[in-house]
Amino acid sequence: MIEGSRLGRFGSRVLAHRAWATGLAVGFFAAVALAACSPSAETEHEGHGTAVEIDRTARTVTLDHEDIPGLMLGMTMTFPVASGVDLESVAKGAVVDFRVKSDGKAITVMAIHAAPP
Repeated sequence: MIEGSRLGRFGSRVLAHRAWATGLAVGFFAAVALAACSPSAETEHEGHGTAVEIDRTARTVTLDHEDIPGLMLGMTMTFPVASGVDLESVAKGAVVDFRVKSDGKAITVMAIHAAPP
């Protein structure tokens, strides 16, 4: 300890405790930030809407959909379509039921078909 320090006899312990607490807080917030940036688990959701546009070449479908519970509010949005999905069976303007997969980065249509009347 430095002679004449204003910290007194226990000053080095106080500084060590503060450094430890600061390190703990920084570590906690770094872990929270890393968890927020990490890819989330894949989830699948069911939806209902209208096929506004279908691009079979680009393998996308624009849907005017209702709320997709647990994923998003209703809106008009263009989604990529998984390679195994038959887009020939979906017509522009058709009312459809669909299933999407979200991996935290992208939302992909995994199934789509005309909704029963």
